[in-house]
Amino acid sequence: MESSIPELLVAGSRLMLIGMTIVFLFLALLVGVIHAASRLIGRYSPEEPVALKPASAVPVRSAGGEDEAEIVAAVAAAIHRYQNK
Repeated sequence: MESSIPELLVAGSRLMLIGMTIVFLFLALLVGVIHAASRLIGRYSPEEPVALKPASAVPVRSAGGEDEAEIVAAVAAAIHRYQNK
């Protein structure tokens, strides 16, 4: 049985369309599962409290004469605020 070129092109296009549809549906399903898992993990996982050391307990090297304890406290506060978003 010989097939003509137009028949082969139609069969190839049909196969390509079926394959692309299957891949698209699989990727859409994968994205949905990942989003659902992310929401479930975010909802049910307990957040660990961040234990920050007071600025005075953090060892500070004085290099330039500035009060680096204030800088360390500001950085620690910024990190704490970022993590509690």
